[in-house]
Amino acid sequence: MLKKKILVVEDEFSINDTLKFALSKENFEVRGAYNGESALKIFEEFEPHLVLLDIMLPDISGFELCKIMSQKSYIVMLTARDDVIDKILGMEIGADDYITKPFEIREVTARINAIFRRASKNIFNNEHENIVSTVLESDTNDGDADKTKKDEFTINFDTRTVIKDGKEIMLKRKEFDLLSYLYKNKGIVFNRQQLLNEVWGYDYYGDTRTVDVHIRRLRANLGDDKENSIVETVFGVGYVIR
Repeated sequence: MLKKKILVVEDEFSINDTLKFALSKENFEVRGAYNGESALKIFEEFEPHLVLLDIMLPDISGFELCKIMSQKSYIVMLTARDDVIDKILGMEIGADDYITKPFEIREVTARINAIFRRASKNIFNNEHENIVSTVLESDTNDGDADKTKKDEFTINFDTRTVIKDGKEIMLKRKEFDLLSYLYKNKGIVFNRQQLLNEVWGYDYYGDTRTVDVHIRRLRANLGDDKENSIVETVFGVGYVIR
């Protein structure tokens, strides 16, 4: 089996070296970067499965790097500040987990293994076709009650692409994960905490608004509005795809 690749982005040399050593002992392939510029270069060349990302870097904000890297890799953010606002912001821009310094190495490896274990459970494939099409019908709102608008969506779970009316829709990794999970559990209404647990891949107890933010961005990218969307809001409960 190929080793999972991890990029450690941390400007404190001692922490960076400790993490690299510990993760290599866990049979991961590990690279390290000490600033944002070198991290971006290594990220493109190394193509890591997961990035351990410090928020406070000397040149580029960890939040900015998260926006870029989360489209392709899992992100675990590291910070010396136990600030709930930082945590919410990190989750909303694509982070998968968040660890506050100082931390135990065992905690870091446990969080990483949990993310990979969740991914290997194939919650976004198996038991379903790898390519599916669906048609969303909605009122045209043009005064003619007999007319409906039909939008055809094709979701390819292998290539992680979405085609709407013949045009490819660019979704971020977490947006696609959210769409995939809801689609493959059509008809089931999930509340926000359930979606955080299942799609984000761990038990996150905090502000559930991050789900609303991702739903809003998903709808915007799909060209939907709140009333006529493939993802329906069940008021007071959560979200569903019928």
